[in-house]
Amino acid sequence: HHCPTGRPMLDDDFVDVESGSSGSREHGAEGGQLHRQISPRPASLHDSRLVACAVPSPACGDAPEAPKLEFAEFRRHACQLAEEYFLARDCRDMVASISLLGCPTFHDELASLLLRASMDRGDDTREAVVLLLNALVTDGLLTDPQMARGFEKLVLGWEDLQLDVPDAPGQLAALLSARVGLLDRGLFARLPEGLVQKLVVGLEPGPPREALETHLAALRDFKAGMDERLAEVLAGGAAENVVEWLNRADKASFHHEVVLGACLVSLDDADAQFQERRRVVLCLLSHLSSNYSLTDVDIQMGFSRLLGSLQHSGGALTSELQKNKRDQVTSLFRGAVEHELLPAEFLKSVRRMRFGGSEGVEVIRNVERQTPMHSRRVWGSGDARHFRQEVRESIVEYFDAHNAQELGRIVEELHLSDQEQTMFIRKLLVTGMERGEAEAALDAAEALLGRCWTLSEVRGAFVELRDVQEDLVLDFPRCRECATDMVFAAVGRGLLEQQDLICDGANIV
Repeated sequence: HHCPTGRPMLDDDFVDVESGSSGSREHGAEGGQLHRQISPRPASLHDSRLVACAVPSPACGDAPEAPKLEFAEFRRHACQLAEEYFLARDCRDMVASISLLGCPTFHDELASLLLRASMDRGDDTREAVVLLLNALVTDGLLTDPQMARGFEKLVLGWEDLQLDVPDAPGQLAALLSARVGLLDRGLFARLPEGLVQKLVVGLEPGPPREALETHLAALRDFKAGMDERLAEVLAGGAAENVVEWLNRADKASFHHEVVLGACLVSLDDADAQFQERRRVVLCLLSHLSSNYSLTDVDIQMGFSRLLGSLQHSGGALTSELQKNKRDQVTSLFRGAVEHELLPAEFLKSVRRMRFGGSEGVEVIRNVERQTPMHSRRVWGSGDARHFRQEVRESIVEYFDAHNAQELGRIVEELHLSDQEQTMFIRKLLVTGMERGEAEAALDAAEALLGRCWTLSEVRGAFVELRDVQEDLVLDFPRCRECATDMVFAAVGRGLLEQQDLICDGANIV
């Protein structure tokens, strides 16, 4: 049942927060009767990582995943299915419908969407969503990392969410109950300090409030000690001192705060100061990771919360300071990828789910461009449509700036296969014709010859251009004439040979 004032009501299931036990009473807390008729998995079987790092990064020869729908289209279909499910409550039919969408890559967003939609509704609807998500997990349609990402997206935006759902903190906490079984209940101890403070304020005096106050005090004490250790390291202290302190503190569930705190303390208005702090912080995090003081969950969640800090600081900073912070956060993420603290798959997932809002998306987009060697195509490793969008944007940027060297850098970062190189050149040529800038297209093709592609790939692009003419002519009536002119111009530039000019009517072979 909802609390009319939006003040969360938690019960004894939350008392043992230090060991990770969290939840809500079966009748009356946010999340209400979520637990009825649910058979959760044992907590030991949950994987709380946002990305499963054991999954191999895609290689150049691997075909990118190709969801049947565009991401926006998938979200639209998912919203429609959710509304139908809330009315019919047919779990098996809903699972079958989701499977037919053919977009398993996007099921992290599905989890977030379902949880968010249920928060505006009653206990029965929230229970139905939990049953559905558990069914998706059981059928292999939703992985633990996808579920964790869906939940983390809501946690990052809890302050904005609270404007529409006053009891959002309590509802989020209730999802971590052991009796719900969706997530590792140990995630309760990793909830942001501000969110936990909201839970405390909303509780009446009693054991649950006392337990949360004890937890909150322990978190604040840990962060205060952490700040002292980080200051010592930045002043030249040994990283091993931090390891020893972490062992003494014995608060493993707070270790993601070390990642977040180290990144935040490195930020500085002076770029030279930041660069030195960045170096020290990345070395520290690498050391803590190598000796297992930090787990994958700690590192991924720490950097996730760093993105969240961008979302919440935008209004408090001038545009210049915000840009400076964004650039420095970009540099920290780049270093984390280069030091192999974060997998490239993490970048793709959090960008698609818009962790950190528009600021976070901009950061990750820049990081992906700056870390080309850590995956086959860091921004398209899981989504063929996303990859094609990046190709289009790269080509449009070239025609706006006419900077062939910058285009070459982007092409190199894409790590295209031979077939994809040919496709890229063909799209470059077609865009040039459509914009009336055929010469600019040929300028780029010529400037990057030998650096990004070969004569064979250029010729293949012209062959593909001939093959798609019939499709292009519907929207571009002068396509054949422009293609013919471009072929002759290409011969003049040495991009094609005379023997390539075999005219067959209006077509160029």
